Amino acid sequence: MKDNQLQRDIKMCTRWAFGLTFFLIILFPGIMFVTGYNYSLQFFTGWTYLAFTWLIVAGLYIAIRPWVEMYLEKKRSA
Repeated sequence: MKDNQLQRDIKMCTRWAFGLTFFLIILFPGIMFVTGYNYSLQFFTGWTYLAFTWLIVAGLYIAIRPWVEMYLEKKRSA
């Protein structure tokens, strides 16, 4: 992979990571807090399940994606 492509991908991934973090952790719950929304235990449980699901899916993607790229790179070079 060329350095230019790698630098562009780093910038794109950084923007997505900061954007999603801002939206999911600060903006969305913050709006509900400002409007006086009363958090229930059921809502908190659902929010926790959503966060852990997101965490597991992201972890699997981050762990598996390099293996897939390595396999495809070897397949192309052979």
